[in-house]
Amino acid sequence: MNATAGRKRSKSAKAAAVAARLVDLGACIDHLEKTRNLARVRSEVDPRHELAGIAKRFEGGKCVLFERVKDSVYPVLVGLLWNRATVGSLFGVPKEEVPFLIARAIAPWREKRDAFPSPVLDQAPANEVVESEVDLFRLPVPVHALGDGGRYLDSSVVVARNPATGIANSSVHRMMITDKDRLTFLIDPGRHLGEYVEIAEKRNEPLPVTINNGIGIAPWIVSTLPRLGDYKYTIAHHLIGRPIDMMRAQTIDVPAYAEAQFVIEAEILPGVRETEAPFAEVTGYYAKQGQRWVMRVKAITRRRNPVFHTLLSGKEVWNAVGFTAEAAIYSAVKAKIPEVRAVYLPAGGCGFYEAVVQVENTRAGLGREVIQATFGAFGSLQRVVVIDDDVDIFDPVDVEWAITTRFDPDSDLVILPNQEGHILNPVVQVNADGNGGTVTKIGIDAMAPFRGGEKFERVKFKEVDLADYDIKNA
Repeated sequence: MNATAGRKRSKSAKAAAVAARLVDLGACIDHLEKTRNLARVRSEVDPRHELAGIAKRFEGGKCVLFERVKDSVYPVLVGLLWNRATVGSLFGVPKEEVPFLIARAIAPWREKRDAFPSPVLDQAPANEVVESEVDLFRLPVPVHALGDGGRYLDSSVVVARNPATGIANSSVHRMMITDKDRLTFLIDPGRHLGEYVEIAEKRNEPLPVTINNGIGIAPWIVSTLPRLGDYKYTIAHHLIGRPIDMMRAQTIDVPAYAEAQFVIEAEILPGVRETEAPFAEVTGYYAKQGQRWVMRVKAITRRRNPVFHTLLSGKEVWNAVGFTAEAAIYSAVKAKIPEVRAVYLPAGGCGFYEAVVQVENTRAGLGREVIQATFGAFGSLQRVVVIDDDVDIFDPVDVEWAITTRFDPDSDLVILPNQEGHILNPVVQVNADGNGGTVTKIGIDAMAPFRGGEKFERVKFKEVDLADYDIKNA
């Protein structure tokens, strides 16, 4: 009995530790340090180009904490999401399990979206200090790429209320600083924030928002989930098994994350558009300038000793969108097609545009069904590849092998012209009004023909454990 109780306490303590580092960036940094997944840059660096240039050299490896940033007293963290194994370590599971964790959190959320209501605190870590004046230039916001149009908040979570219902939701947007109290920003087509702004503008009213920088990885990653509607932010509560604290803002009626490092309170101005971009986007190209939405900042609060969080628009975004889109696609397609085993959005598809779906091959025509359902589950996709469950979904060579040896274009290619595309991809033909665009999509059924016989039997070898053998220089 005592041993059983001890195991339960140990399991509970482990779950509490995981939850802490998933909602508090400070606890997350401590874990990165302990697991040797953090590099510290102690030299002073310029936030204009130099910081991102150094970070780029680490991309895909350790996270980087810049301790001394020119003209600022705050350190900057980069790379939290660019290594899937590190993200898995933060969640306490192998990297392959992270999308399934998210998918398992979405399922109960669909049943009861208002479960785990957040306590809304008056005093919290995120408002330990209320800045006496608004000045965005005091924050260590980088100019990332050489062609960027300015300093960008690119990893901050925007919380807004639906003006029609009062329900809050969260999302991530790129925001360019244009003055000490002013931001221009992009809203991708189909985002709930665009719907909220449209309602507010019809009323000729500003839309209040909080901009939360340095929140935990669980609420941050949930904010990138596609098209799930109001209350989406509470999926993070199901993910960690308890409510996540929010706090009251100083000047507006929109909650902020209580554990954030910085909170910027702002209003989206109705009918106002100003120049935004260029910006180095997820595709590896620069997003072009355009007339976009504008925020006026009303207040800034922060922790007493905060860490500013930024990201590079490469592997970090590919993984962030990949984890969440994989979860959403898996959840939606699995509900219709039980044979689905896994979904992976490879880096070569920029985390948005290609999905590989692993399926148990049980009947003829299954590949086409999976292709159609997958495109329906995530509108940004431009290519879907379906593979058998004997193919390693995470190995691009194995997937390419399946395409080369099992895909017959005469019968296994699906072409879908004039489909909705993601406007950040330069191959998409953007509409004249800039609101959406179209592209031709393709599906590749790379599964062996059902009952293909010996012709498609894969070579196998005996499974051995090298630890059982005396091998020099193994």
